[in-house]
Amino acid sequence: MRRILLILAALSAPLALNAQKLLWDVDFKFGFDNREYMKLTTSPSNTTFGAMLAPKVGLGWGEGHSVYAGVDIYKYFGQSDPALSFDYLLYYQFDGKYFKANAGAFPRKRLSGHYPKAFFDEHYFFDGNIEGALLSYTRKWWRIEGAVDWVGCMDEVTRERFSVYSYGQAGAPWLNLSYSFMMTHYAGSGRISGVVDNVWLYPHLSSDLSAFLPRNMYMNIRAGWLQTFQNDRVSGDGYVLPGGFQGEVSIEYWGFGISNTVFAGDNLMPFYYTEDALGIAYGSDLYYGDLFYSTDSGIYDRLEISYHYDFKDFLRLKVASVHHYDGYGWGWQQLVQLTVNLNNFQFPSRNDRHHR
Repeated sequence: MRRILLILAALSAPLALNAQKLLWDVDFKFGFDNREYMKLTTSPSNTTFGAMLAPKVGLGWGEGHSVYAGVDIYKYFGQSDPALSFDYLLYYQFDGKYFKANAGAFPRKRLSGHYPKAFFDEHYFFDGNIEGALLSYTRKWWRIEGAVDWVGCMDEVTRERFSVYSYGQAGAPWLNLSYSFMMTHYAGSGRISGVVDNVWLYPHLSSDLSAFLPRNMYMNIRAGWLQTFQNDRVSGDGYVLPGGFQGEVSIEYWGFGISNTVFAGDNLMPFYYTEDALGIAYGSDLYYGDLFYSTDSGIYDRLEISYHYDFKDFLRLKVASVHHYDGYGWGWQQLVQLTVNLNNFQFPSRNDRHHR
């Protein structure tokens, strides 16, 4: 009987291997982000210039199941220590007809919702991964996604931090009700006690008018209310509720684009310069969005003039001139971003083509 079982196992092994598929995926990013804000005090001038390479290999099986392992390799030009930085990727992925899921340390590009610059600054161009889980469900007239990202694991000096993101919309493309949500839990470390709650909600109307415009012309409009709920439990003063109106308009034709965002309301980052017991400001560990949303003038305008070139579906080059007005003066930002994504679905092997 044992010999028969061994023979059956040997015969079934090739069938099991045939049901599996070797997968590979490579992302590359090159970015130049120069910010000239010398006449402004709301946000500092700085330059980020670097590249990121993210090779991944995986094994796929069944209808959309896969596991991957890989690494994000960062090089910031002019920085010698460390010469390279690494983030490791290990994750499960499922791609179904309606449902998608990730668990582990996986690429941030899996997020597909609209998260405004108030939520994530351009610096997140180089933040390549999420460490946690993501679920999304899409149907014809609605879709929703949610993700949790564990940013900091508490030890003697590191504060415990995690974030929750969600996006949803319902309705036709030309008019739908949408929301963007982010919650950051900023807790203590072995040397620091206290918790800061930071919740952002952006309910808005969204309209994609591309279907009514000439070919290769796109237009999207969003308008809604950006509301935050924030509480520094150390101070004991309770919740503060800064918020305001936000409107966004984007027009694109043959790669040339103009987008404008206007925000009218309160300083959305009231605890940015608050210091803990060690004298360290909460800063960008608590707020991930553009610091211009901390203006106390009551108005912020962001105008972006850009051009992007797409080669097939795996390369995009974007050049942009971004102009910021914080109610007191103008700042100028220049962007160059090159993104490349290559995988075995775009470049199948001979065997893959044979089975299609």
